[in-house]
Amino acid sequence: MLYLDTPLSKAIVSLFERALPMLQGKQPGALKIYVFGGCALHILTNARGSADVDAELMAAEHLLIAEVKAVYQAPEDFEVDGEDFSVVFDQAFNNALCPLHQDFEERAIALPGQELSPLQVFIAHPIDLAISKLGRFTDRDHEDISTLIQAGKIKLDEFDRIATQAIDYYPCDKGTVSSYLRLILDEAKDIGDDS
Repeated sequence: MLYLDTPLSKAIVSLFERALPMLQGKQPGALKIYVFGGCALHILTNARGSADVDAELMAAEHLLIAEVKAVYQAPEDFEVDGEDFSVVFDQAFNNALCPLHQDFEERAIALPGQELSPLQVFIAHPIDLAISKLGRFTDRDHEDISTLIQAGKIKLDEFDRIATQAIDYYPCDKGTVSSYLRLILDEAKDIGDDS
């Protein structure tokens, strides 16, 4: 289940749809967007959001990326309970800075109704979102992974297997990132044992 009816989720979709006019006449999936970070967490769980959208853009034509990024420079405004907020595309986001499994695109969750659209938006699969958060592993990243597990979005054995594969390929201090993974898995098992 995706939470697509919240004000933040609607603002994220609206932000990305700004590129539709420049994509007219292009083949389906000419621009694919993979959403990570707090915005993906929000759409997957209806938990916290983020003021910036971490997303990977993949375009059929190389020049298209620069044009699309220009369209996404201005924030998208939205309202929640009478308060004004805005969300902006993080121009500096780069998946190369975090561990990520090579098959993340295959697991990504497509937003409904875009199969024939030149713009296709995907939400990172909960496992891939959690893996991406192991690299930095701030308190917020830790909480986000726990939220995904507690929401029943992640099967622990599958997370362990795929995350271990991702860490093996990621140029990092493998021991440190693996220790974060072990910590998360041990905490999740302890919670499971208590229930």
